[in-house]
Amino acid sequence: MEPVIGLDVAKGFSVLQAFTKRGEAYGKPETIRHAGGLERLDHIIRQLEEQTDIKPVVILEATGHYHRVVVAYLQQMNIEYFILNPLLSKRSKSAQLRKVKTDAADAWHLAEMYYRGDVKPHRSWEDRITEMQHLTRQHEFMTAQFVQSKLNARALLDQVCPAYEGVFHDLFSKTSLRVLLHMLQGAVVTEEVVRETAGSSHGKAWIQSKVGQIQNLRLPQKQSAAQRAALLFMVEILLAQQEQLTRLEMRIQEEAKEIPEVELLKTIPGIGDKLAASLIAEIGDAKQFEDPKQLVAYAGLDPSVHSSGQFVASSTRITKRGSKRLRRALYLAVQCGIRGSTNERLRAYYDKKRQEGKPYKVTVIACANKLLHHIYAILKKGTPYTA
Repeated sequence: MEPVIGLDVAKGFSVLQAFTKRGEAYGKPETIRHAGGLERLDHIIRQLEEQTDIKPVVILEATGHYHRVVVAYLQQMNIEYFILNPLLSKRSKSAQLRKVKTDAADAWHLAEMYYRGDVKPHRSWEDRITEMQHLTRQHEFMTAQFVQSKLNARALLDQVCPAYEGVFHDLFSKTSLRVLLHMLQGAVVTEEVVRETAGSSHGKAWIQSKVGQIQNLRLPQKQSAAQRAALLFMVEILLAQQEQLTRLEMRIQEEAKEIPEVELLKTIPGIGDKLAASLIAEIGDAKQFEDPKQLVAYAGLDPSVHSSGQFVASSTRITKRGSKRLRRALYLAVQCGIRGSTNERLRAYYDKKRQEGKPYKVTVIACANKLLHHIYAILKKGTPYTA
């Protein structure tokens, strides 16, 4: 049998155990640091190759983003590796009678799984798809922070100047936030100030109306200086986050131009630039899936199976064992498609399921499953959506 290295990856370091063949360890378990210590891994690989005349393979688990540094190094050094789903390795370890949980034992177990034939080739990602994935996930993270900042700012505004919320239609527009920042800094809001922040998007009458509303605002008789300062900081944070999101979205659009699959998905009614980019970033190359059922399972939308003896459950939940980001993007795509009958085909399917008495969430999941089948066909054939 060929030599194998089991690699248990953690934050900042990994524990490895090398084998010349099954059951014969090469040396003792070693801990290597990711910062400047991965050369030791390359050294052990070379030693194993010299001793066995066979180039060893490396087995590791997908551990959040911690394993990405190791994978990048293995790719750079042209070393064959396999990435395991942690659920599979956990299930395999649970079959053992003795419960042993150490990094060295985990590294040993990963190599043993390879020798038993339980390891299959992992999905590969093109560099352009990986870059898009980084950008879309960062956008998701920053959007969540932006939403939390808005909630905090609204809570402070309710205590500092609650009447300001009725001045602008969109409280968190750039114009509204810049005018509020001007007020909190103690400056007088004039027509010139509003015109400078609003630009040429509004006329003189609108500007005069807003200035009049701001001048007539009734402020609480007693204000907390600390809350006023906190609101000022939150407004500055919101403006900075808006700018960062704008720049990030521009970068996503630039990257999307180099990925033709994004344009294909945009032909589906209800799917725009952001959703198309997110879907492609999470799906990757659709040709790696043999059929749409595999893609549905990858998204975690496949129904769980429960049966025992003559009993077979007729109502089961989805497994949710796949990509939660892909499920979220599909859910949003369904919402956009059925709202206002943007996607007439999907809306008809939605109405049919509702008429059958299906609950709302069950119907939306069924629509997501249906939409994913359409996406698979589009990406597999390389043809745009047709109603």
